This record gives sequence, structure tokens and C-alpha cells, in this order.
Amino acid sequence: MLEDLVTPPERRATYLDQGWWDGSTLPSVVAAHAQQRPDAVAVTDENGRLTYAELWADARRVAGWLRGRGVGEGDVVSVQLPNRADTVVLALGVLASGAVINPLLPNYRLRELQHVFSTALPKVIFTPSSYRGFEYAPLVTEATAAAGVSVAHVTVGGRVADLASLADLLGNPSHDPDAAELPDRDAAAVSELIFTSGTEATPKAIMHTERTTNGAVRIARDDLALGPDTVVWMPSPVGHSTGFNYGLRLALLLGVPLVLQDVWDPARAVDLVEAHGCTYTLAATTFLADLVAECQRRGVRLDSLDCFGCGGAPVPAPLVRAAAEVGITVLRLYGSTEVLVATWNRAASSAAQRENTDGRAMTACELEVRTDDGAPAGPGEPGEIFVRSPAASIGFFADPERTAATFSPDGWVRSGDLATLDADGHLTIVGRRKEIIIRGGMNITPREIEDLIAELDAVERVAVVGVPDERLGERTCACIVPRGDATVDLDTVVAHLRGRGLATYKLPQQLEVFAQLPTTASGKIQKHEILRQLEERTT
Repeated sequence: MLEDLVTPPERRATYLDQGWWDGSTLPSVVAAHAQQRPDAVAVTDENGRLTYAELWADARRVAGWLRGRGVGEGDVVSVQLPNRADTVVLALGVLASGAVINPLLPNYRLRELQHVFSTALPKVIFTPSSYRGFEYAPLVTEATAAAGVSVAHVTVGGRVADLASLADLLGNPSHDPDAAELPDRDAAAVSELIFTSGTEATPKAIMHTERTTNGAVRIARDDLALGPDTVVWMPSPVGHSTGFNYGLRLALLLGVPLVLQDVWDPARAVDLVEAHGCTYTLAATTFLADLVAECQRRGVRLDSLDCFGCGGAPVPAPLVRAAAEVGITVLRLYGSTEVLVATWNRAASSAAQRENTDGRAMTACELEVRTDDGAPAGPGEPGEIFVRSPAASIGFFADPERTAATFSPDGWVRSGDLATLDADGHLTIVGRRKEIIIRGGMNITPREIEDLIAELDAVERVAVVGVPDERLGERTCACIVPRGDATVDLDTVVAHLRGRGLATYKLPQQLEVFAQLPTTASGKIQKHEILRQLEERTT
């Protein structure tokens, strides 16, 4: 069910008493911005800008249209769009209608979309008509048929025969924003349903409310001293929790400008930060490395960018120092879709802390590192991260087993990530219990890829691992034992995976052939031994 499954009543009362939770919602806050500062710039993208008055008017048109189609409280609306102003309009419109927003990455393909449709049962999906050469209408048609569901499809940025378009919706004079009868949204109800990018073989549908997400923004605002002069630059996809909650939601809730970058291009990124005086972002290591390299190439500094929150993959200390040399202040962090940002370095953190740790707990966030027996780990002793926070999600939708395994009755969230805490409370990630690969900040599940590669007749056995990559953090490597005298190459494997509908970012970039894979006595593949052998091959 779309309801809070895990937050104990006493925790709810505490978060309300402390002021991290309240009854406000993103639509109610934006409505106030539009009334008080109608001409203030809300969103800028490659096509132009929207003021708060324009944004709120268009969002109400979308909300009214959705209500007219019978969409309302508890219904899910999927938005599979890139970083553009239209995406912000739709997200706000969905929330204003009372429905649940389901942000999706534009690079989701058949396998991912079929899972979303089967799990979330959205009433409507908004997609581009085409994006970067890919046509979405056939994809949605195939995914709805495969999932056995009916989903209304609305295109953005172009018209497709027999499908509604956002342009028609916004341009229809009958969709009067002032005539839209919008509900008073319950801040405690589920408002976001965000799928993980691959932390399990089957991605989890994580439920958040206006309380949890807005609480996360308030905490970040206070801990990072964000204010009216903040300018948010967001290259991270808003179809992912990072871009949606710490880009789109943060900017709109604080009432500050949001500068969206669609296609990643470090040269364009430098231009945007310089032109708009951007002060804040949150993005993975890949973005940071490319941005620093571009600054070095051009001999420019980005001194306005005094908060580059960075996590999702290892952030090397030399990169943090190189960023500082071109004026970028990097504040390493740790978080997840389940708990949002749990630890973050601050402006006052020492250089050593910013370079070598993933920060200390956010205000109101309780964080423990526990050993295998459940006892608190000592300073410097590795253990698993557990978090309890007003920003924590309220469970996994339609997934009671994994909800019970992750959320304890007293409100603690088990992360599956391994770390150490120093005597000053600074966290350093040291590994993952989960075998996920983090490529450019995106989580990739090896099991899903392994199962598909194993379908090939030429493959006897396969293991997929993440190997170090200077730019992406990790890249995907398929380690294969061929069947008999068969041969197998990377092009063949990639073609098969594409044919099975796997998203491009999950495709292996490397293939290694083994005579046999190292295993335990019981036959379980030893991936740590595979990684050791791969390292030997490169030395």
C-alpha cells in the first residue's frame, strides 16, 4: 500500500515537534512564491526561463487536466523526461493534483519500464516524443502490453499521432489555471515513488512523503547555510532522487533559481556556472572530474561554486584538491534513495576531512556503524551503516519482505554499506555488502546482467563485476567462461543485451575470458578473487 509502513509513532511526533516535519507541501510553497514574487526566475533551461508566476500557472493547468481525467490522491503519474523546464512544470502539476510523482530516467528501456508499470500501475506517463534519437511511443506501447496495464501516454516536445501532447494541454484555453479545483494535499501521504537505479536484481520502489523530502531540504538548507543568494545548478538527472530532491525540490522549496543542464557536456557546464553565478550542486564523481578537467583546459576558475556535493562513487582526495585549485569547493557526502543525504562535509570542515571523509551526520540524523553482532563499532572499526532520520523513506511499495529486512520497528534503516567512523564522527565508506556496481553515480545490479548473458549458447558461466575507472568510478566487466570451443566477444554480448531491452548505462564496457571462474567449495563464485586476477592481468 502507498502508506507509511515503518515510521514509529513516537518518531513522527518527535520530527513534528522539532520542526523538521510540518504540513507544507511543495505546491503550497511554490504558490506562495508565485504570489509574493511572481516575476522572480524559477527555472532556466536551454530553451529559456520560467518565472514563479508562469511555473505555477502551467502547473495548475497540468493538475486540472489530470483531475479531469480522474487522476487524484494515491494515483501514480510517471514522468520520464530529461532536465528541462517542462519536467519541473509536470512534477509540480502532478503533486498539485494530489497524485504521486514517479520520476524516471530518460534512458529506461523495455525491461525497466515494464517493471515500473507492473509495480506502480501509473495512470499516466509523460515522455519526450523523441530524445537523443530515440522514439518513445513504441517503447511505451510495448511496455504496457508486456506489463498488461493501460497507461495514458502524453508526449512532450513534439506531437505523435493519436497521442496527447503537453503543448496541446498547456495551450488549450479550456484549461484555465484559475478554474482548477485542487485538493489540499496531506503532507504525510506518499508523494514520491522513486525506483532505485539497480541496488537489487529487481529495483525497489521507494516511498517518500512531503514531510520526509521537504525535511531533507530544510536540514540541508541549515547545515549548508543555503539562502536567498543560492543559485542551484543541476546536471544530475531529475529522473533520479539526487536531481529531483536535491535539485528541483530544493530550489523550488527555497525559492531560488534552478539552472538545469540536460545533456552532459563539461564545456557547457562551465559556461552555465559562469553565466548564472551558480553556487550549489550535487552530482557524482564523473561530473566533478570532467568539470575540473575543463576548467584546467580553459584556465578558468569557478569561485562561485562553493558547494559541490559529491558522492555516489569514490571521490579521490587528489580530485578534491584539484577542484579547489580551480575555485570549486567539494563537500563529500553519503546518502541513498532510502534515507537521502545522511552525512555531508560542511564549509567549516578541515581540508583533510573534506578530502578523506564522507562528512558527518546531518542535523537530526542519527547514524551508527555496527559490527556483525550489532554492537557499535569503535573509532576506525569497519561496520555496517544504520540511519534514523526525518528524511528517511517510509518503506518500499508492494515489497513487504525487503521492507522488513531494511527497516527496523524502532525506525532504523539498514544500508548494506560498510564504513568507519572516526572519533570526531566523520564517516568514511570502505565497501558495500551489496555487489552493486556504481558507474558514474548510477547503480547497476550484476545479477540482472549475468542472467541475460547466460542466455547465450556460447556462455558456460558468467560473473559481472565493477572494475576501477578513472572517470566513471567503476565500469562494468563481464567475465565469461565459454562453452566448449565456442568464442564470445564484447560486441556479441552487447548486441544480445540491447536486444533484450537492457538500458545502455548497464551495458558492459569490458569482457574478459576465463578458463574457469574461482569458486568456493560449494560452487559460489568468488568475485573478490576475480577482481584480484583482473588486477594481475593489468600489471
